[in-house]
Amino acid sequence: MMYPHLPFGVAMRAATERLLEMHRDGTQALDDLESDIAAKVSWVGSGPRIDQDSLLHARATAEALADPHRRVDGSSTTDQDKVEGEAAATLYEAVRDSGADTTALDDPGFWRYVGLAHTWNFAAWRETDGFAVKPGENGALVASRTLGNYVDGRRFHECVPLRMYLRVRSLGGASYADLASAVRQGTDFWRSHILRVVAGEHPPIVRAMAKLQADEKTRLKTPPLREFAKQLNRTLVNLALALFDDDAADALVRELWDRQRT
Repeated sequence: MMYPHLPFGVAMRAATERLLEMHRDGTQALDDLESDIAAKVSWVGSGPRIDQDSLLHARATAEALADPHRRVDGSSTTDQDKVEGEAAATLYEAVRDSGADTTALDDPGFWRYVGLAHTWNFAAWRETDGFAVKPGENGALVASRTLGNYVDGRRFHECVPLRMYLRVRSLGGASYADLASAVRQGTDFWRSHILRVVAGEHPPIVRAMAKLQADEKTRLKTPPLREFAKQLNRTLVNLALALFDDDAADALVRELWDRQRT
């Protein structure tokens, strides 16, 4: 399959120009996410192009989830990470149905494209500070210094569409996507304790952790959760996790989890 690719510099220039345009126009979302990048996109690979209809559907779904919670200043009173988890389920299926292969999924340029062409408005809502416009040293308006974190597909735990996709993949795919939004206020849980660590590469372990953290009776606060994660990562080094099913993962995670609850 052929897939769209955007170099980092091109993506950042387009993102910066968009932010300045949105600020000038006083808008929080853009209808047209294609015309400013169409001529800059290169198509990589061979054969037919990926099907973007599913990605367009994922865009509409994500924006519909965010819009009821969008304030005039761009902030939100809702649990934004939970909304991200709900949108992630649709995005995962969209990427899968598009026909994007392993080469595309491993290419940061593909995720830069997805971010600008399909998840821009959702990301601007989700990461308000990162998508802010601020006065620069000479008084001219400039994009936030952290914008690149959410645009560049090399930063897999921050690039918005990529981290959404990886959240569902870490759970084992679409069959377990309901767990992607099950954890209340789960930003640190997903980014620090799943996407950045070895545990996140083993779906039965991730599912066991998500179920315990989603249950208010077993939920861990930040300090004990971090201690649990340290103990788990030390333990996983000595185990053949490819042989673990859900029962074995549940037992292991629960044993280490309960140590932090006593």
